[in-house]
Formats: sequence, C-alpha cells, structure tokens
Amino acid sequence: MHLEDTPARSMQVAPAKRRLSAWGLLTAASTVAGTATAAGFLARLCWAFELAVHFRVQYAAFLALAALAFLIGKRRKSALAAGAFALVNLIVVLPIYAGPPSVPGGGGGARVLLANINTANRAHEKVLSLIRSANPDIMILLEVNRAWVSELRALEADYPYALRSPREDNFGIALFSRLPFTDGRVAHLGRPALPSIIARFEVGGRPLTLIGTHALPPLGSRYSRARNQHLEALADLAALQEDPVMVLGDLNVTPWSPFFRDLLRDGALRNARKGYGLRPTWPTMLPPLLIPVDHCLVSSGVVVHDCRAGRNVGSDHYPLVVDFSLRPP
Repeated sequence: MHLEDTPARSMQVAPAKRRLSAWGLLTAASTVAGTATAAGFLARLCWAFELAVHFRVQYAAFLALAALAFLIGKRRKSALAAGAFALVNLIVVLPIYAGPPSVPGGGGGARVLLANINTANRAHEKVLSLIRSANPDIMILLEVNRAWVSELRALEADYPYALRSPREDNFGIALFSRLPFTDGRVAHLGRPALPSIIARFEVGGRPLTLIGTHALPPLGSRYSRARNQHLEALADLAALQEDPVMVLGDLNVTPWSPFFRDLLRDGALRNARKGYGLRPTWPTMLPPLLIPVDHCLVSSGVVVHDCRAGRNVGSDHYPLVVDFSLRPP
C-alpha cells in the first residue's frame, strides 16, 4: 500500500457514503410517514394513534415527493411503497373536495364568522379590522377573556345583540349579532363542563338554531376522553333540535378522525367545507402543518354558499367565514 494513494481513495468513498446517508434518511422519514398513515386507522384504540390521523395532507405530500425521488434514483420498491401510502392518504383526504358545493358561487341569506382570537393575542385592531371587512351577520368568538370583552365593546353599535361568557383559561366564548335572537343561553357540554352558546335566529324568515362551542385539545388520554365526551354531547344537542342547525366551533379534531365522523352521523350534520376543500385554520405559525380544526357544521336545512378561511388576526388560528341560506319548507 502506498501512502500517497490514501487521500484519493478517501475522496472516492466519501461521496458514496453521503449518497447512502441521504437515501437512508429519506427511507427512514418515509417509513415514519407510512407508519403514521397506518396508525391513523387505529385512532379509536389510543389517543396517540388519533393524533396521527390529523396530518394526512402532509403525509400525502411528503410521500408523493419521496416516491418521485426514489423513482428518479431507480429505487423502484421504495418508490412503490411510498407511492402506495401517499395514495392511501389522498383517498382519505380527497372526498372533502368531491362533488360541487351546495350552491356554486357566492352569495347567501347570511354570513357567519368563527374566530378563535386567542386569549393572549394583543392584536385587537387586527380582529376588529377583520370583522369590519368580513361584515358578518353573526359571529362566534372563542378564547374571550375580560380584556377581550373590554376591547370588543367597539362592536356594540353594529352588533347590538350579544352573549358573553369570558374566562381566563382559553375557553371563554362570545356571540355577537346584528340579527336579533331568542332563547340565547350559555350551556355547558361534556366534562369538564365548558361553556357553549345556543341561540335561535330567523334568517330569511326561517328559524335557525346556532351552537357555538370550543372543545379541549386531545393531548393525553384524559383530555382526549373529555374532547370525545364533548363531541358526543354536541351531537346529542344538535340531533334534538327541530329547526335547521349550525354548529360553529374549534372542535380540536379534523375531518379524518373517526370521532368527527361520529359527530356528523349522530348529530345529523354535514361539513360546510364539503366541496370547498380543506380551508385549514391551525397553527398559523407553522404553515406546513396547517390542519382544519375550526368547523362549521350544518344540518340538511342549511345551504352553504361559500366557506373560506379568513386572514391572520394575530391568533394561532385563522378565522372561518361561511355564507349560507336556509332551504324553503
């Protein structure tokens, strides 16, 4: 062996090791995404498995890119596996886009705004500016504390009908409306009993029951059970209503969770996003991880004309804006 040959040999080996490392990292990341894809189908067994179900869009995008990279690198088995898992996620996600919206195009009898404004948010003017530009007829605001109640007094001239239940623990709630309502009350759903708002309106001469609510995040088995109990109570409440129903809330669940599907089935509700796409709302500070956890759910008597996310108001959630009308009897 000649010593002068050693550097040249090292230079030849190093690129190969780098290539191997890159493929190894991509394979490991693809395996994690594939495992999370499969774990999501076991969501009823464990709260941790349910957390995996919420990021199916991200899994699909990453695995599709990984499949393309493997294909270019002539690693056909890896490309096939990544592509298959990407397809599984797409099959789960795409139905939210399937079929035309209830009524193509904009317009409608009324507009509602749902906004989790964040208890710690100090961008008060951003929230008020959004309300002025969106110009909703009815709004549900979440994470309202006493400081926010004070700031929101600026709305009273345009929105004289209101219900407020402020709290300092991120579960305060408020309703503001330019339409009068009857039977407005604060109810407590699930355990722990968190405040929700129930009110009855007339929209285009027809009655509507509106429910505003905020469920716990499913972090840990205790909170996950509490969130599920909240969704069960919400479904029971919606199913009991004789009038058309609209639910507005940060439910801390995505459309791909089996517990969300239970809510739709048991409450005789449908997702207002249907036909309009994902419209993700959280977390605003991590755009690649955005998922739809803020929801508008409606019964069969409600026609959705548009459903869209609003602009950033300094919160960790984007608002949700929905135009709707009520079907004639």
